[in-house]
Amino acid sequence: MSYIDLLAWVVENKNELIGCRIDNIYNLEKLDNVFIFKLHCKNSDKNLIIEPGVRINFTKYDIQKEIGNKAKSLRELIRDLVISDVQIIDKERILKIALSNGMKIIVELLPRGLLLVLDDQDKIKFSTEYKEFKDRVVKPGLPYVQPPKQNKVVVPKDIQLALHLTSNAEEEYEKLEKSIVEGKITPCIQKGINFMPIEFEGCEKGNSFNDVIDEYFLELTKQKEIQKITEKIEGEKKKLEKTIQQIEENIKEYEEKAEELRKIGKEIMEHYMEVENAIKNKEKKIKLEDKEIEIDPKLSVTKNASIYFDKAKEYVQKSKKAKETLEELKRKLNEIEIEIKKEEEGRKLSIRKKEWYEKYRWSFTTNGFLVIAGKDADQNESLVRKLLEDNDIFLHADIQGAAATIIKNPKNITEQDIYDAAVIAASYSKAWKLGLAAVDVFWVYGSQVSKSPPAGEYLPKGSFMIYGKKNYIKSVKLNLAIGFKINDSLEIIVGSENSVSAKVKNYVLISPGDELERTADRIVKILSEANSINAGKELKNEVLSILPGKSKIIKVVKETNDKQ
Repeated sequence: MSYIDLLAWVVENKNELIGCRIDNIYNLEKLDNVFIFKLHCKNSDKNLIIEPGVRINFTKYDIQKEIGNKAKSLRELIRDLVISDVQIIDKERILKIALSNGMKIIVELLPRGLLLVLDDQDKIKFSTEYKEFKDRVVKPGLPYVQPPKQNKVVVPKDIQLALHLTSNAEEEYEKLEKSIVEGKITPCIQKGINFMPIEFEGCEKGNSFNDVIDEYFLELTKQKEIQKITEKIEGEKKKLEKTIQQIEENIKEYEEKAEELRKIGKEIMEHYMEVENAIKNKEKKIKLEDKEIEIDPKLSVTKNASIYFDKAKEYVQKSKKAKETLEELKRKLNEIEIEIKKEEEGRKLSIRKKEWYEKYRWSFTTNGFLVIAGKDADQNESLVRKLLEDNDIFLHADIQGAAATIIKNPKNITEQDIYDAAVIAASYSKAWKLGLAAVDVFWVYGSQVSKSPPAGEYLPKGSFMIYGKKNYIKSVKLNLAIGFKINDSLEIIVGSENSVSAKVKNYVLISPGDELERTADRIVKILSEANSINAGKELKNEVLSILPGKSKIIKVVKETNDKQ
């Protein structure tokens, strides 16, 4: 990001940051210098990516993350603190994020930039790197000194080209800076090539500048993660390729040597009389076919030839064993190449945009109607108060302790679609934890659901009043199907068997059981193998979050229609 990029992002997002509480901090998986700050903000939770020396932006993508040592250190220092202010320092690519206890986060987007945490006296408490640079020393306890400032304003070449600047570049650059400060921002992106807060040739306009930053770095992040993950495997591959090359050279050498020795044996037999005379004269060498050959004068002509034939056989055996080893190594190389491909594909699939409804339990019916259900009493309350409209369908398992379930915009809905939603309502209820095989589910229209209790009565959180006739679906089986839907990214889908089988060819069917972790492991293993991908630990965590409780796999359907 250039200074103008940072300025535009701060102008657009400063108010979004101020007041947010730092809920948690992670590293991107395998990239320990890229941080995800999970923020609890006024209107919603946000994920802020900070990559020192590169970028800062909110991300809408679900990215696999882990807790590295740097993330742990940051958590200990600034977790639960609230962002009180955001400022750019000295018109440089340096951002200061003030926190509620007087501490500051410094994000340097300059080349070789750092992420630092300073105390209320501006002394260093944390840095992504501790080092003595040419112009400053970065060590714990020392005052923070920013990188040396450039004396002259340098207008980035891409901005010069975008604005067609030939002369008075600095003056025009200042005008651009002023317009950005005034909020005149035109988010524009040329995917994989460039992004700017102004329109430029060949670009597509975005909804927000943050979105174009997020989109631009998406592919770069994938490539960085792939490179990091495959580095070790690539190292093994190169060693193997070198060994294979050496063995191939050895095989060629063995075969040439065997041929040479056989030829000598033949020549000895073809020149029988000459060799016999040499033996009689006690000669140890004889010249045959312009080549000098060693012989043993104590042995007969035939035995001398046999020595060469036997040596040739030894080299043939060496060649045979080397070829067997070569085949085994080539098999291993093929396995490594498959593993690299799987890792690359798995990583490409691991980053995707999360939709608004994914904070709830969700599914799509056979005919594509969105079903959302609450994960707890708070979400049940939120769904009914904020999202349930009069024409929506509300479902609830006929048991105390169940998810409020909604079918959105059910125009021309079929009985099958309502049953699909009933499976979600039934499965995410206490019935699953009790190990029941089935439970009744009722449904009504949104207009029949109210949060207002009768006069003098009280409704607990997550409870509702239902007015009018209830429509019952009897004995809805507690069977959930889970599959991996793969396009440009991987999405775990869940629902009735009918709805999931309409979308994917590989899926598992689960019911209440007695294992959680092991069932999640098995689901990930089965579906990863069926879809030829390598699964990260985040995939297991997602599957665990989907399971209604302890479960067992009762059916496996693969593309070949094999069933286990």
